[in-house]
Amino acid sequence: MPQPVFAFLAFTSGSYEGAIIRDMRLANELHRRGFKVHIYWLMEQNPDLVDLAIPQSILARATRYRFRKPSRLADEYGRLFALVPAQRRRRFLNTHPEYIANLMGNLMHVICDGGRSDPGLLDRLESFLIRDRVTHLLPTFAWTCPIAQRVKERGRATFDYLATFQGEEIFAHFASRIGRLDDYHRVLRETVAGSPWAAVAVSQDYILRLQDEMGIDAAKLRAIYPGIELPEKGSEATSGEDFAALKTIFPSLNPDVPLVTYLGRQDPEKGIDLLLYAARMLGDRRVKLQLACVGGSSFGLQYRKSMEAIAEHLRLTVFWKGRVSNDLRSALFRRSRCVVYPSIHREPFGMVAAEAMSFGTPVLVPNLGGITEVISENGRRGGLCFEAWNTSDLATQLENLLVDHALHGELARNARPIAEQFSVGKMTDQVLAHLGVG
Repeated sequence: MPQPVFAFLAFTSGSYEGAIIRDMRLANELHRRGFKVHIYWLMEQNPDLVDLAIPQSILARATRYRFRKPSRLADEYGRLFALVPAQRRRRFLNTHPEYIANLMGNLMHVICDGGRSDPGLLDRLESFLIRDRVTHLLPTFAWTCPIAQRVKERGRATFDYLATFQGEEIFAHFASRIGRLDDYHRVLRETVAGSPWAAVAVSQDYILRLQDEMGIDAAKLRAIYPGIELPEKGSEATSGEDFAALKTIFPSLNPDVPLVTYLGRQDPEKGIDLLLYAARMLGDRRVKLQLACVGGSSFGLQYRKSMEAIAEHLRLTVFWKGRVSNDLRSALFRRSRCVVYPSIHREPFGMVAAEAMSFGTPVLVPNLGGITEVISENGRRGGLCFEAWNTSDLATQLENLLVDHALHGELARNARPIAEQFSVGKMTDQVLAHLGVG
C-alpha cells in the first residue's frame, strides 16, 4: 500500500482552543513518525503550534464570511488583515464579539447547506487535496466535514475523512441563532455516515451526549482521548524559580499564601464566576488563598470584564492574565496548590485538568461531562469533583484541597501516573490503529 498522506482541515479563531491544540499535537507526532502531513487553515491560524517542516496553506480567511454570501473578494481582502500582528488581531476580535457572531452565522449557513452554497471553497480544498496527494483528511471539528464530504463526492480527489467530535455543541449555538439547528444536526449525522470509519469522540461521556442531543448512533462513535505533552521527569524548576517567573506577571503574588489557579478560556461556559463566589465563601471562613485566572478568549472580552466587576464587588484580589507562554503555564501548574476548572458546560474532555495533573498538581472539576474521566484511574484519584453548578459544594471541596494536607498529598502522588494515560503518543497510536494505518 502507498504511504498515507495526512492533511488537517484546521478551524480556529486564533486562540488556543483545546481542539486545535489536540489536532496540532497529533499532526506534529505524525510528522515526527515520518508521515507526510499538511495543514489547511480555515478562518484564522495558529502556526506557532506546528512543527516548522510541516507545509501550511490557507484554505479560507475569516473575511470570506463577512457577508451572507461567501465572497472571494473579501477573502482576498483578508490578506491585508493577516498582515496585522496576531496579538492585535486577537485584540480586535475580543473587543468586537458581534463581528465574530456575524462571521460564524454566515459560515454556519454554508455548513447547514452541506457545503453546497460555497462552491469556491470546495474547489480550493479539492485543489489542495489533489496537489498534496492526500489520502486521509482529519478535520478539527466534525461540523466542517460536510465540506470534505462534498469534495469527496466529486470523485476527483482520492481520499477519505475522519469525523472527530470535540466541541460541536458550542457551534450549535451559532446554528441555533440563525434558525438552522435541525439542519446542523442532520448534516453531522450525514457526515458520520459518509466516512468509512467510526467517528471519534474525545470521551465516553461525549458519545452519550452526541447520541442524546444530535441523534448520532453511539455504535458509530469511538472514544479516543486527546493527548497532552508530558513534562520530562527531573526537569522541574525550583519553587523559587517558578515563583520568580510568576512575579513578573503578578508582582503582588504572596509566596506564603496557597495559589488557586483557573487556566483556560475566559468565556461564559467556563463558570469562572462560580469560583469567585466560592473564593469569597472561603474568605469568610478565614481560609487563606490567592486566586489567578489565566487564559485567552474565543468569543470576546465581555465575560472577562463582568468577572472583574464581580471580583471587585466581592472585594477579592484576583490575578487576571490573558495568554501566557508555555514556561509560565508550567510555572503556574507547578506552583499552584490546585487547579480549578469550574465549567458550567458539559465538557467533552478536560485537557487543562490532565495537564495540571501531569505536573503533580491536584485538580477540582465538576461532576459533569467527560472531564470526570480525566481525574481517576483504577480507583486512584488525582483530583476531586464538586457538584456541577453548586458554588457551596465547590467551596467545600476547594477547602478540602487547601486544608487537608494528607488528602492533598495523596492526590498529588496519584496525579502524574493518571495523566500519563493521556500522552500524545498513546493518542496517536490509537488514531492510527483506528484508521488501519500500520
